[in-house]
Amino acid sequence: HLASSSGESDGCAGDEQSTLVATSRLWRLAAVGALAAVGLLCVLGATRSSAQRAALGAAVGLSDVGAASAAQAQSLAAQELSTKNNNNTAPAEDLHDGNPCGNDEEEHLGLCYEKCAVLTDQKYAHRQSAWTCCNAAVCPPFSMMSCCKHNMGWCSGFDIAGMEEGKKICPHAPGVCLTDEELFLDVCYMKCDTLTGGAYPYRTASATCCKTTDASCMFEDGVKDGLNGNAITNATFDVGGGCNDDSESTHCKPHAPQESLTEA
Repeated sequence: HLASSSGESDGCAGDEQSTLVATSRLWRLAAVGALAAVGLLCVLGATRSSAQRAALGAAVGLSDVGAASAAQAQSLAAQELSTKNNNNTAPAEDLHDGNPCGNDEEEHLGLCYEKCAVLTDQKYAHRQSAWTCCNAAVCPPFSMMSCCKHNMGWCSGFDIAGMEEGKKICPHAPGVCLTDEELFLDVCYMKCDTLTGGAYPYRTASATCCKTTDASCMFEDGVKDGLNGNAITNATFDVGGGCNDDSESTHCKPHAPQESLTEA
């Protein structure tokens, strides 16, 4: 019995030793795997970091060009506002047609819209709403579908101002701007195109002009932030078109559309 017990004891010890060895090997393999994974992550992180630094460096390099462009545009704006202005002429409007809007517009409920006749090639010349043009001033009952045409949109479709006032902009209060002005959010400003010598022709805010009309206008041109924006913001852009023209009937400050330019 003693011999048998000793043999069983040796067998158990051997099994325990084998289990310990196997466990140890598993832990070593796991540790090696973890170290390898960490190493791989470090390599990938370093590569990605290098790529990001390179991209940022390229963008920051472009910022010098943007800064020069922005500085030139601001200089041109200052020069434009300091010299005599001969460009702020009144648009050619019929002053005795009873229309307080531009010649290419019609008034509906206190706002100026592109004429339905223009929008529909004369087929639905009577405006009934911001989105509805009809072929008769009053449509017969139950004939709205055949009598009228609908084009829904927010500052799009039939809900737009005249093209002479701006390309697909929102309807506006009666009146128009001077020829050197642009209409932005129902206010007349001197054109960004004029102020910046054509470099930043699109107005995106009262004092902001941009090279494009996309999301890059959210970021400033020439700023070393790696974003490569296309907009510039300067107080000199927040002006009307009547500066230095020796006329009391025009405005150097931004202003509402002028009815005096559409009706005598």
